[in-house]
Parts: sequence; C-alpha cells; structure tokens
Amino acid sequence: MILPELTAEFDKNFKAKTPIQEALFERLSEGESLFGLAPTGSGKTLAFALPLLSRLDLSKKGHQLLILAPSQELGAQLAQVIRPYAALIGVKVAALIGGANGKRQADKLKKEKPAVVVGTLGRIQTMIDGKALKTNNFSMLVVDEADATLTDEHKDDLEKLADNLPNLKQVTLFSATSGVNLAWVQELFGQSVKPVSVGQQSPKEIAHTYLHVDARSSHKVLIELARRHVQALVFFNSINALVAAQAALRHEHASVMSVGNNEKSHLKRADALQAFKKGKLDLLLATDVAGRGLDISGLPLVVNAQVPRNLTAYLHRSGRTGRAGMPGQVLMLGNGHDIRLLKQYLPDELELDKFSWASVDDKKTKAASAARRDRFADWEDDGGKEGDDRVADELAPRSIASTKKQKPGARSQVKRSNDGASSVKRPGQGFAAKKAAARKKNDPEAQKKVKQKHQARKKKNKGKPKWAQKRD
Repeated sequence: MILPELTAEFDKNFKAKTPIQEALFERLSEGESLFGLAPTGSGKTLAFALPLLSRLDLSKKGHQLLILAPSQELGAQLAQVIRPYAALIGVKVAALIGGANGKRQADKLKKEKPAVVVGTLGRIQTMIDGKALKTNNFSMLVVDEADATLTDEHKDDLEKLADNLPNLKQVTLFSATSGVNLAWVQELFGQSVKPVSVGQQSPKEIAHTYLHVDARSSHKVLIELARRHVQALVFFNSINALVAAQAALRHEHASVMSVGNNEKSHLKRADALQAFKKGKLDLLLATDVAGRGLDISGLPLVVNAQVPRNLTAYLHRSGRTGRAGMPGQVLMLGNGHDIRLLKQYLPDELELDKFSWASVDDKKTKAASAARRDRFADWEDDGGKEGDDRVADELAPRSIASTKKQKPGARSQVKRSNDGASSVKRPGQGFAAKKAAARKKNDPEAQKKVKQKHQARKKKNKGKPKWAQKRD
C-alpha cells in the first residue's frame, strides 16, 4: 500500500489517477518487477515514485532506490518531481548527473546518505569507481526511458553497473515505446520483468502537421515562429544541425537557447530549460537524447527541423506537447522526400495534415505569447529571480523586443563566448591579469615555476576520477 502521507499529497494535486498509475500503484507497492508502457505525459514518474517510496525501509540509513535516466535534463527533472514527496516521509533524494560539480555531489552523498539516488549511467559509475557511492544497500532499481538506456551502445557500462549492485528485490522499467530485451534485463539484474501496457499511441489531443521546405527555408520558418512569439521545442538529429540553426536564429535576434550541446555545462543547459518553462524563451533547440522525457507544461508546439529516424523517435518528440490531456501540435519541416519517409512509418490512424499559420495565431496563442512577453519584461526589470541571473546576459541582448540598432562607428560592447553566450565587456576589465600573463610569458624563471607546479599537480591527481582532481 502507498503511505497515507503520499496519498494525501497526490489527492491534493490531482483529481484522479492516470491509466498507468491505476495499473501500477498496487502492483509496484507489493514488490512486483514490471515494465510500464504508456504514452509520454501520462504520469509515469509518480506511477513508480509513490509505490517505491512507500517500500523504503525508513529505519535504515543508506541508499536503497536507484533511478537511471538517459540524459542530464531528465535526471534533474525526476529528482525535482520526487523530492517533495520524499520530504513528506523524511527521505533525501540525490541527483548524480554529468556536467555538474562531482566533488559537491560526492560530499552530499557522504553527508546526507540519501535513500533515493537519481542519475545518469556515466556519472553513477564514476561515483562508484571513486568510492563515493556505496551500492551494497540498494534493493530497488528503476530505468526510465528504458528503450534509450538498455541498448547495445551501453552494454559494457550496464554490465559493469550490474556487477557492482547487490541482489535486487525489484526492477522497474518505463518507456513510451517497447523494444527492450527483457531476457537480457533478467540476465543483468536477476529479476524477471513483466510488461504492463496502457497504450503507446500518440494522444488524440495532438495535431500532426507538415510544411514543405528546403534546408535553408527551414531556418526561415523558425525565425518566423520566433517573430510571432510562438513557443516551440525544436528537434534536430545532430549537434551540427542544431548549432547552425541556433546561429541563424541569433543573427535575427530571436529569443533562443539549446539543451542539445553536450559541451555545455549542466548549469547552462538547466538554465535554458528553466527559462523556456517560465516563458522567457520563444524557441528551445534540442537533440533526441537531451529532449527525452522533458516535461514542459502547456507546450503548444513541437517542431521536427529534421525528419526523425524512426517511429520511436517521432513519438518521443511529439510527446513533449499535448501532455496531461492538453491540446498540442507537431510540425514536420522537410522536402518531399522527408515527408514521404515520415508517412512510411507513421501508423494509419495518425493523420498528417498540412500546416496552417492560423493554427499558431489564434486568440489563445496570442494571449499566451503576450503573457510570456510580459513575464520576460518583468524579469528584465527586476534583474531575474534567484537562479535566473546566469541566463540574463544570454537572453537580453538578443531578444526581439529589446534589440536596438547600434550607432555607426560605435564599438560593440557585447562579447561572444565560445558557447554562444554574451557578456558586457567593460573598458579596462582584465587588463592587470593580461599584463601579468605577458610578463610571465617573457620570464623564463616564471615559466619554469608554472611548469613545475603543473607537473606536481598532475602527479597528485594521477588515478583520481575527474570530479576529484584539482585543476591549475
């Protein structure tokens, strides 16, 4: 049974259980190992979180529940959803995701000993290798977006993780699509997992549309969406295509950021997602991995800037809109070949209609866009709330509403960094540091000391995981 505190909080926030919650609450709380198959946006996170939190031994210290996510964004999102419920029963939740400060995560594990650990496969294994994450008390495992995690690509890492885990009492998988080898899962984690499906089709509230455009014109469509302040999540098949589109959009001063660039720090990607959720961005660009499982309430439009590779990718992308019974739209941009390829693998019951600009220009959309612009203006006035200051410089200079023409001959005060962010350059800022560096460059004795210091630190760091190493 689910604990009364958790049931009361759930009832306060939701009118009724979703089909997947109805199907799994009781069975998971009784300890069954299951594979929950349900459309995106159907409440899968709480479907496993509430019963498994209820199964924790609150008298024990140490980690008991491990949750795997395929991306940093989804890992952070899962932790955010689960924490309020865990706090009701006095349980801590740790998020171990790549791109964040590993030493800080390790210290938190040691200090808090959280019963629930959520993370990405790579970072969790790094923590195990670094002796920061003790695995001997884990009894339950959840793999979210299992079809993206339990693949041949991750076979070695999964086998290594399985070797580090004790005999698990319960294994739970979740996805919007099938394609997981359950026999292999049993071999890995020692539990037979039974599939439970409540449907895998795209929700009826989502309209599926297309627009015939060539590769160059697709950027123009995105620019027009930004000019109309239509909020959209835009998917690409590759980082290179995403970066090219982002450059074209920023050149036109569109309000845009991305979560698809793995070279960005986790904080910058998290800030981009936070700004988008709060309506401070018109467009958020993503790749399939980064966009997996993102829960963006009330998102009106998902755009496929490149044709998805298969039906699974299409369903996961389209599932970012039309969540929890709300209306949504999916737009496919491509030439005739792209549209024919898409139609080949879409099921017959899923109708693909020609896109109409009127569908994103109705009164409701305009009102929502106006509200987003007002929130953006308020946010600029007060300098941003706590946690938003890291994106202020990136958003403000390029927002359509705030762009001003520069006087001829005036020197630009905006400096672009490597990841596309902008910052204001003040006269003389950093001059002393540059002067000192120049002196060192011409001083053989200073160069020798720097080299000796670097070699000593390198020797000290030998054998340590990256997150534990000291830097020059």
